[in-house]
Amino acid sequence: MILFKYVVPASIIIVILSLIFTACGSSVEKDLNNEAMETIILTDNVETDNVIKVNVNEPGIRISPTLYGAFFEDINSAADGGIYAGLIKNRSFEFASNLDGWSTVKKGKGEGNVTVERTSPLNENNLHYVRIKVEQPGEGVGVVNTGYGGIAVIKGEKYNFSIYARSITNDVNKLYITIEDSNGNIYGEAHIDGISKEWKNFNAVISVNETNERARLVITSREKGTVDIDMVSLFPQNTWKNRENGLRYDLSKLINDMRPAFLRFPGGCFVEGNSMANAYRWKNTIGDISVRPTTYNLWGYYTSNGLGFYEFFQFCEDIGAEPVPVINCGMSCQARGGNFASLSDLDEYIQDALDLIEYANGPVDSKWGAVRKQHGHPEPFNLKYLAIGNEQWGEAYFQRYEKFYDAIKEKYPDINIIFSAGPHASGPLFHSAWEWVKKTGKADIVDEHFYMPPEWFFNNVDRYDDYDRNGPKVFIGEYAAHTPSRRNNMEAALAEAAFLTGVERNSDIVVMASYAPLLGKVGASQWQPNLIWFNNVSLYGTPSYYVQKMFSENRGDFILPLELSVPKKEDEKSIKGMVGLGSWATQVEYKDFKVIGEDGRVIFSDDFSGDKFNWRVVNGNWRIGNGALRQISRDVNCYAITGDTKWENYTMSLKARKIGGNEGMLILFGVKNDNTFYWWNIGGWGNTSTAIEKSVAGNKMVITDHSDITVVSGKWYDIKIELSGERIKCYLDGKLIHDVIDRTDYDDLYAVSSIDKNGDIILKVVNASDNNQNVKVILDGVQNVMHEGIATILSAESKSDENDFLNPRRVYPVTKKVKGLKKTFNFEFDSNSVTVLRIKTKK
Repeated sequence: MILFKYVVPASIIIVILSLIFTACGSSVEKDLNNEAMETIILTDNVETDNVIKVNVNEPGIRISPTLYGAFFEDINSAADGGIYAGLIKNRSFEFASNLDGWSTVKKGKGEGNVTVERTSPLNENNLHYVRIKVEQPGEGVGVVNTGYGGIAVIKGEKYNFSIYARSITNDVNKLYITIEDSNGNIYGEAHIDGISKEWKNFNAVISVNETNERARLVITSREKGTVDIDMVSLFPQNTWKNRENGLRYDLSKLINDMRPAFLRFPGGCFVEGNSMANAYRWKNTIGDISVRPTTYNLWGYYTSNGLGFYEFFQFCEDIGAEPVPVINCGMSCQARGGNFASLSDLDEYIQDALDLIEYANGPVDSKWGAVRKQHGHPEPFNLKYLAIGNEQWGEAYFQRYEKFYDAIKEKYPDINIIFSAGPHASGPLFHSAWEWVKKTGKADIVDEHFYMPPEWFFNNVDRYDDYDRNGPKVFIGEYAAHTPSRRNNMEAALAEAAFLTGVERNSDIVVMASYAPLLGKVGASQWQPNLIWFNNVSLYGTPSYYVQKMFSENRGDFILPLELSVPKKEDEKSIKGMVGLGSWATQVEYKDFKVIGEDGRVIFSDDFSGDKFNWRVVNGNWRIGNGALRQISRDVNCYAITGDTKWENYTMSLKARKIGGNEGMLILFGVKNDNTFYWWNIGGWGNTSTAIEKSVAGNKMVITDHSDITVVSGKWYDIKIELSGERIKCYLDGKLIHDVIDRTDYDDLYAVSSIDKNGDIILKVVNASDNNQNVKVILDGVQNVMHEGIATILSAESKSDENDFLNPRRVYPVTKKVKGLKKTFNFEFDSNSVTVLRIKTKK
């Protein structure tokens, strides 16, 4: 089949190739172990029906230079205790439990007490501090902080310590700071002196002579008297770029190694907050860390805001990524019941957006440009993109977004404004968002999100083939394949890689894409899967990480048209499974239920006339009476099932009516188990539309367009569903509503090809089968092919394979030389693999 449609004349391409290119992976990183590179020697005359034909002579669309990026959200302890290198938990004592992370220590015969106070605080953003009152010094009285599950320190490394302190009684001059193990063995120490009646900042450097994953910081006074402390900070000097308020080096490097073209920040639902009271405000995240307020994160923990917008812009600059900030649009998280700023109060939030652009781009004599200079960066950050809201939807969002759009475009017409398509890949919310954008034209880029089963990604490789090329561009701001167990395994990575082949060849419409979430801390996460897993001392990339890395560092500049021919699988697939009836927050009745096999025989029927109940209830309150089966609960996800999982090619018919509640009826078919099935959702989504949904291990996806159908209470409807192979036809009162083919299996091979500024042909091939696949590759129209090339191969013995801390490279890309390349050659692609072939066409 032809996988690419849009062609640019070769003469134009030659001119463009000589003038505009960006470095995008023209060199391939060698194996990190620096081992001798293996060699693949190709052989001729291998019989195969698998053919990839690449038209080298007619390059197509230019691939978006920002196509592959990263998305950071403070979820899963990604910031504090994660990439933000600060080692002290609750450093300003502003958690709801003010001493969370802290405890009292009394050494030797020391006596005294520790209290939390508010009188004359350090500043209005940090109202609490700790008072240490020493009655008997002994060997010291003070406090201990154990960080985020321990403070990891390394022998020979140095750590920067900072604290604010005062002694209102002017009887304590000195504090002792030690890094210790849990038994009190000291690994490093320092002291500060010169404490006075006023708040003052003190700094020290501590050298550590032992390695310990669970060390602790101890601060004590050895003088009788009273001392107050606040904003206690400890940073390794070895941060990314050695910055004082810096980022953890290894995590930053792993992100940098992905070569992300952009970085979306800081969320995600984190931006929205679970109410407007804790909605994200960027101005709270810049400047001196002592004046940044600690805020509650809707993911269930507190955020210091030490990693703020200045650090974000700086990191983007460090790694060569375009910054893509997301700002609050005056709405909190709608999925959590959200509340909104009134339209009359929206000017404050709009001004925040305008000020952010000035902070990033304004001259040093502008208000916010001067603030940026004061923070240490007189040069502008060259911001080009701004997302208004995260996963907002509906009229309330459209009204607020439009006000942002108009104000920003009036002052900064060159800023690309990103609009949210909501939290789903399809459905009424998604479609209403796109309809609004098409009607108003008020978006440069539309942000689509989807977390779906692997088979959805395989079946949606061509999702963007038919998108309108005259409308706004697409940003896939959050995506990930969710296996039934939500594991970061090779199955998920293969599905994402297959999907990205379609994204890449449609990158005239899809200009950015980023996996989500980026980081997950083991033992402190709210979500999985994640691209990178870490703990306090180590980390690893998942198979999905290596897919993103391989695609990013091997992004070509222009698509090459490609035809992929594979023999049709002989075994015909069919939708198989039991049948069922259900409802969602609705009371329903069903009668005259019948299932007819493909030979015309009735294989099951129930007129609900007797006392015998032939159904297994999964959820709900089901009763038989008056020749009908009634579900009388208002719970969601109510259904009962019956039949045989081997049933196929059948027709089911019944009558149904709604007798109360918010939605309509659910008719189940192809039921494999309680969590894997299809259902026709009639009058769903608040009784606004109907569509067929597919549930895989509890993850639901819509597989048809939505039809505007409202179910009338009390009315009996005639329902018929026909299954024939992989085809589903749904009738309501004799009218065909849905006619769709749903693939029950995915292809073995997926491919996309491009050419870069060096004349390298880049061929990406995904082999999603459990068998090696031999493929004939034809490079049509190429003048010269160098004999030797490079293959980067990510493969696994099983789709269930994944990496972990004990074996972080179980699934890891291997780079090999390839000898024997020419205009036509055979290549054997490993089972369960993603392969990138780089073929040189000139020296």
